Amino acid sequence: MARFALRPSFVAQPMAWGRTAALALLAVFALDIALGLLIEGALAAVDGATGWLPAPVEEPITFAEDLFTALLVAPLLEELLFRGWLSGRAAALRFAMFGFAALALFAASLIVSPYVATPMALAGVAMAFAGLIRWSQTRHFDIAVPAWFPRHFRWLVWGSSLLFGLIHLGNYAPLNHPLGLLVVLPQTIGGVLLAYTRTRLGLRAAIAHHAAYNAVLTALDYAGW
Repeated sequence: MARFALRPSFVAQPMAWGRTAALALLAVFALDIALGLLIEGALAAVDGATGWLPAPVEEPITFAEDLFTALLVAPLLEELLFRGWLSGRAAALRFAMFGFAALALFAASLIVSPYVATPMALAGVAMAFAGLIRWSQTRHFDIAVPAWFPRHFRWLVWGSSLLFGLIHLGNYAPLNHPLGLLVVLPQTIGGVLLAYTRTRLGLRAAIAHHAAYNAVLTALDYAGW
């Protein structure tokens, strides 16, 4: 895992599911939780001394809505968008292009006037569905991996992990200091570990890893930790 984090390497096929794969998933998940809690503690100490980090935004949602989002919606959608295409297959890469275009439209809809925001968000939904339909039509035969993908794989993993971290800034108040970006360091590092899970153990394992991580954090949050 350390070697992968320092220089992510491409593999064409995840290992077959079984006892070894299950133990590997447990190991990656345990490391992710340990690193996440360690970094959260360090960031809390830094924030107490400097006040650089933005406060989390508390959304008025019910416990059931929180569980639905954290354990189902976020793991499924975020893994499909940020790591589903790490197989390198042409159909998956095309789906990623549609997905990131939809994400850009959603992000833009948050900063434009209300008259434009709704049509832009709907265009993002249409873009995502178009990508899903196209992927379903081509995923069984458009499976070639372009030569550039393994060559630039490390940059794709690092870049997608950084973007994965940055989108979580939406969970916090606006930044009051540039180093406030550190608040999403756990998600950024977690993105690299999820990329390891996705490429070595498969997309379903990455979704399970993501959901389990969110479950632990949600439980700790409601427990008052």
